[in-house]
Amino acid sequence: MVLLVKLFSIAIVVYGCLLILRPETLKKIFEFVKEKKNYYIACAAKAIAGIILMIAAPACSVPWVIMFFGALSLFGAILGFVIKRSLITGLFDWIEKQPTRFTYYAGTIALLVGVIIALAA
Repeated sequence: MVLLVKLFSIAIVVYGCLLILRPETLKKIFEFVKEKKNYYIACAAKAIAGIILMIAAPACSVPWVIMFFGALSLFGAILGFVIKRSLITGLFDWIEKQPTRFTYYAGTIALLVGVIIALAA
């Protein structure tokens, strides 16, 4: 299970680096997720990732960190299913209108979260 957590952390680090090096990737991801079917698939994937992190947390060296990010992911996925889709789409549109610097910050935060999860695993 720790290996699965480390794989998640590697995926998050790669995503963060991708956002920093190619900021237009975020807009492409949002355009893909805005489609109705893809939006719910993304929410389900986020929920599954959160559940896996929460199950794997006791086997990790710092379990509360993994449990925190797993619960955060699961909570975000549940909110994604509960909140109106038009509100989420509006949020995506607002983020797309932000300057490129905003995407750099988001990539940096994703990179840091991935490193924290990797160190806690």
